Amino acid sequence: MHKNPKVQLWSTYQVRSADWSLEALLYKWDMKCVHIPLESFDADKEDIAESTLPGRHTVEMLVISFAKDSL
Repeated sequence: MHKNPKVQLWSTYQVRSADWSLEALLYKWDMKCVHIPLESFDADKEDIAESTLPGRHTVEMLVISFAKDSL
């Protein structure tokens, strides 16, 4: 990321515990995180990507990049 400071990491993940957070790591490495609402690109359905996982799952999408101060 230091070779290309404008790079962005787009990631999705399944929320498994509200006790875990990236906040401390983002602060440590002077990064920021932007939440992308799934409904903004019509991906907020229960069968997203034709998943057959049982139960209801919460999926989040994030964009991680360097904080503007560090550029």
